[in-house]
Amino acid sequence: MENWETGWEIEFPAATVEELMVALVVRDLVHGSSFDVEAVEDGAELALDFLAGDEFDGETYRLLLSAEIGGSDDRKLVQAFTEQMLEELVAEAEELTAQHEDLDARPAGEVVYATVPEDEERWDLVIPDWLAPDGAEVPFGFRAFEVAGGKPWPDDGVLDAHGRVIVVPFADTIHLFGIPAPDGWGEEEEGLPVHPGG
Repeated sequence: MENWETGWEIEFPAATVEELMVALVVRDLVHGSSFDVEAVEDGAELALDFLAGDEFDGETYRLLLSAEIGGSDDRKLVQAFTEQMLEELVAEAEELTAQHEDLDARPAGEVVYATVPEDEERWDLVIPDWLAPDGAEVPFGFRAFEVAGGKPWPDDGVLDAHGRVIVVPFADTIHLFGIPAPDGWGEEEEGLPVHPGG
């Protein structure tokens, strides 16, 4: 089975804290997810492994999505599946963020970002890639800390109390939101039947 790669830049609205939070949750849901996909028309099978990063220019959030694909070079099928997957992920992210809990907010100048050793990484902490310090592994190899005192922000107790904690930088404020854990999206998904172009 041949392997090949492709990628996309998907723009999300980010004019409000809530819109940016939804986009960050979509990135969290898709990063590291794997799917086995079968085309309805001809039975073609592909294995897709997704990685996600992001950029923000102050108005537009860009999800930088890449996929490593095992199987034939069926770009139409991959595009159709990816569009279908993203539609479902956006709907799930909107549902999760609608249940958000405001945890904290601080001026951006009171928060600093630093790399952490692997045993201190938290997969349930969602921080935008563009906040990562130089040399940090994204998305989990760094955390936010209080400038005064140097304590992790949020601390492990806050993280343990929520399915996910989302760090949302907006204007000059850093917001913390807690949301429920996703329903196992991407964990050995069977994939969805895909109708290319449909």
